Amino acid sequence: MRRLANLPIRWRLTILYGGIISLILLVFSGGVYVYFQNSLQKSIDAKIRSMGDVISSSATDIHDPSMFGNFERYLENVLGRKPKGKLIQIMDRSGRIGAKSSDIEAENFSASFNTLERALAGEVVYETIVKAGPRLRVVTIPIMDNGKVTSIVQVGTSLEDFDETMRRLLIILIIGIFTSVSLTIGVGYLMAKKALQPVDKIRKAAVKISYRNLEECIDIGPRKDELGKLAETFNEMISRLRDAFQRINQFSIDVSHELKTPLTILKGGTEVALRKERKREEYKALLLSHLEEIDRMTQIIDDLLLLSKADTGKMQLSLDEIELRDLILQVYLDMKMFAEKKNVHLAVADLADTRLRGDELKLRRMLWNIVDNGIKYTGDGGEVEISSNLDDGYVRINVKDTGVGIAESDIKYIFDRFYRADRARKRESGTGLGLSISKWIAEAHQGAIEVESRPSSGSLFSIKLPLSGGNA
Repeated sequence: MRRLANLPIRWRLTILYGGIISLILLVFSGGVYVYFQNSLQKSIDAKIRSMGDVISSSATDIHDPSMFGNFERYLENVLGRKPKGKLIQIMDRSGRIGAKSSDIEAENFSASFNTLERALAGEVVYETIVKAGPRLRVVTIPIMDNGKVTSIVQVGTSLEDFDETMRRLLIILIIGIFTSVSLTIGVGYLMAKKALQPVDKIRKAAVKISYRNLEECIDIGPRKDELGKLAETFNEMISRLRDAFQRINQFSIDVSHELKTPLTILKGGTEVALRKERKREEYKALLLSHLEEIDRMTQIIDDLLLLSKADTGKMQLSLDEIELRDLILQVYLDMKMFAEKKNVHLAVADLADTRLRGDELKLRRMLWNIVDNGIKYTGDGGEVEISSNLDDGYVRINVKDTGVGIAESDIKYIFDRFYRADRARKRESGTGLGLSISKWIAEAHQGAIEVESRPSSGSLFSIKLPLSGGNA
């Protein structure tokens, strides 16, 4: 079995096809052979039995002089024709032959004791006799007179033609099996080889594909079968890998840029401070600026660590029953001061009085990030409104602002890491990871975040979370 497993698939398929067709042909041929053998033997038995019945009905007395005078003529008169290729003999109760006619080359034989005993009991006996010459098929028929067996008729025929017919049939079946299996193996191998050619194309294409040429794709023509679907799946996988590599490259570039900016500020400020002696207040202002940039880098690194743990599945949720109204009000109070500094009105509208199961700290951070994003991109005198409502087993937390809005082309990217639709406000808009973290937290709670927005018309962020009792 191990050796078979190491063979190429086309050979394994060919061997499988060959084995199946061989088994089918062997069973079929065996059935045909047995059927014809039984049919021919029944036909032979019927012929000799018919002849024996005719003779037994006319030969009631073995001492009839007409029998012994010319038994051949007697048989011709009784049967209406001269029996050819037959052995016919009539015996008395003791098994002594009274009349005999043999048109075949067979040595003299007498009925066996067992056959004679069964015939005397009134039973018709069939038997095949194998001697030096050709095999004989013999039927022994008792001749009855007044309910008693007076004599016995034996009619036999040579099985030489029967054996020759069966031998020829066997040869034909063997040749047919061999030819059919050979053709099946040959045709099966060619068909398997042709059918598996796309697999070889897929293999060669997969060997060529690397991170340097992810634009490659597998082309096996307009096939719609399993191999076509396999190639399509490979192409989709390559496309996903290409997108993943592009995101990783862009992510690396963005991380480098995000960390390079504060480092550049730190280095530049330090170099300026070292050029000459400065007042204490100037050094203090410089250190405060450095501390701000250090805090910024620390926040970026902490956010990246959180997302990295989330990607690897190492971030665990601490699930509890949470009052949604209390959670929203807490975030409202936390963000109210920040909104007032930007002269943005932060309001709370209708809140659903319900509970949900989740990680309170992470849900609070998710909502905090969404509200913070709305405040940052809402101009002086604008408004940010928080509300919630029930929706068929889910609760929706809506954060609506009157800010600058988001272009339709940017909406599908805003949850990407370090992505900002408004590039002009890059330095004052946080780490660029808040929405990515919020999206992960929502999905970790079996929820989602939806966005509706148009430029200069504000944005609506809708967080959909399952109610308590759903899967979290």
